[in-house]
Amino acid sequence: MHQRDRIGDRLHLGFACLGLICMFGPVTITEIAFAPLLVFFLVRVFNTFPVWIHGFGQPVPLLGIMLAGWMVISLNWSGDPFLGWGEISELRWFVLVGLIFPVIEQRKVLISAMAIGIALGQIAQVFDAFDGFGIKWLELAVHHQPNRLGGWWHPVVGGAMLVGALGLQLPSMLFGVGRARLFALVLGSIAGVGIIATGTRGAWIAGVLLVIFAIGFGALTKRIRPKRVLLIVLGAVVVSGVGLAVMHKAVGERVSVTRTELTQIIDGDYDSMTGLRVKMGLVAIDAGLEHPIIGVGAGGYQAWSKEHEPNLVMPVHAHAHNSALHAWSTLGLVGVLLWLALIASMLRSSWRIWEADGSDGRPDYSGLGPMFAIVGLLLASSTHALQVSTQTAAMLAVLAALSPAYVPDHPRWRQDRSVP
Repeated sequence: MHQRDRIGDRLHLGFACLGLICMFGPVTITEIAFAPLLVFFLVRVFNTFPVWIHGFGQPVPLLGIMLAGWMVISLNWSGDPFLGWGEISELRWFVLVGLIFPVIEQRKVLISAMAIGIALGQIAQVFDAFDGFGIKWLELAVHHQPNRLGGWWHPVVGGAMLVGALGLQLPSMLFGVGRARLFALVLGSIAGVGIIATGTRGAWIAGVLLVIFAIGFGALTKRIRPKRVLLIVLGAVVVSGVGLAVMHKAVGERVSVTRTELTQIIDGDYDSMTGLRVKMGLVAIDAGLEHPIIGVGAGGYQAWSKEHEPNLVMPVHAHAHNSALHAWSTLGLVGVLLWLALIASMLRSSWRIWEADGSDGRPDYSGLGPMFAIVGLLLASSTHALQVSTQTAAMLAVLAALSPAYVPDHPRWRQDRSVP
């Protein structure tokens, strides 16, 4: 491939990086971010043959096809097939595993482009804080929710993605050296402040758990120094302090509201945002228990909820705000097993990539970053259904694309591994 189309290699990498940067813009931009890459892939499909077969033939795309197939079958008993097709369509992002594979040798460059895209996406949170600085189109582009700064991401979606962004930086923060570590500290701290600014309580908890996971991982693998642990803990305190200083009033109100709503839930009153989230989880459990093997069908969660919980003051959303519960309620045990197999395959591949990149005893930015980002998204999935939201589904698929199961045995890859 390199001999046939060297210029195409460079253009392919450029379009892939462009997509990775643009995918963190407004959802409309996310939808078209990889269109140039797709078109160029089709243009040079013969020049990249048979390399791309190794991309599309990996476990993640194949499991994605199996999951999509089961979802299509489940439309036969879904209460809302139209919504079901919308959920199925979000699996399209796993095509990126094959589209990006021809330039996977430049994995560090691709991950750096992703980090740049996240950082640029967070600028919109600043626009949100200052109402677009008086610029009309910027003011209209960002979300405006009381006590929450999501930028042009929905605060819940933005919170989940920023937990993943924090995971992308944590390995270099804990194990890195030199400039890579410095950049990671800066970008990771910005992501941490951004998580607080979204006002997404589930993301707050997920971010804390992710840091604990990272420290535990370092301790178990004996790759973390006590000084680094102290640095991360102090850094987390500083970041939290900065976030609270910027958003002290908003955070205080969110905490106060949460305390009140939890008291109401204990009393059996679900007429609140937190109460509704809990109720949606309970409804998903009930749906799964009634149809444990096949579920209520893709897209059928909300229709089933309306039929069985008609007296709710606040109607449930289109999904259960929990990836596992939504998969079980709509696709049953079959769907859950396929979803778990997909996630397990991603984690296994990201672990093997780490072993390949970090074989010199010094795991670096590209080796562990995607794996920690996947873990961060999974932690955030306890309060957000990743697989039915465009931007989180896209981010999950991109992380899968950056963690291939097959590592090209090529000198350029081996040289890339030696870069700190």
